[in-house]
Amino acid sequence: MSIFNQILERSKLNKELIGVWKYRDDDKFWCGYVIDFNETLIKIQHYTSFGKPDGQIIAQISAIQNVDFNDDYAKAMQVVIDYSKELEKEEKINIAISDNDNWDYEIIKQMEGNLDIITSIEINNSDYFSGFVIEVSESDFILNCVGKLGQDEGPVVYKIEDVTGFRINDIDNRKRAMLYKWRKSSL
Repeated sequence: MSIFNQILERSKLNKELIGVWKYRDDDKFWCGYVIDFNETLIKIQHYTSFGKPDGQIIAQISAIQNVDFNDDYAKAMQVVIDYSKELEKEEKINIAISDNDNWDYEIIKQMEGNLDIITSIEINNSDYFSGFVIEVSESDFILNCVGKLGQDEGPVVYKIEDVTGFRINDIDNRKRAMLYKWRKSSL
């Protein structure tokens, strides 16, 4: 039996997550476990990035470029799948807003020191940076950045004047926080 088929068989028997990549399509990555396969086709139970079952995918084996298995993504996704019901629960937080010139400082200051809720902060109407607000001054702040799979990416200093928006405790940030705690073994 080929190594490829051994991986598919192990996924099928043990419901081990795999990542499937198709040729000539960087957007066609599927995460799930094999339900069945033969020499021509593979049937996968697909999961969303938030750990919810998302139907079955049937694809031609010949269209598969490679299969990822037992990697960091699969391990993190297993945690997300196992705790997907917890991920749905949004803890209510009360963020006061104001219409004065220091609105950005006031919001950041409210999140300072909160190591349970991840904040995504938009910088210059462009990218969002996600993490925990560690320290705030009147002109800048330290954000301990957290990657999409909960990786601790370390502290970064941003200027408050560059802040243009916030996303606080949305499902993506709850997923980051869950995986961050898992990586720190405190889930």
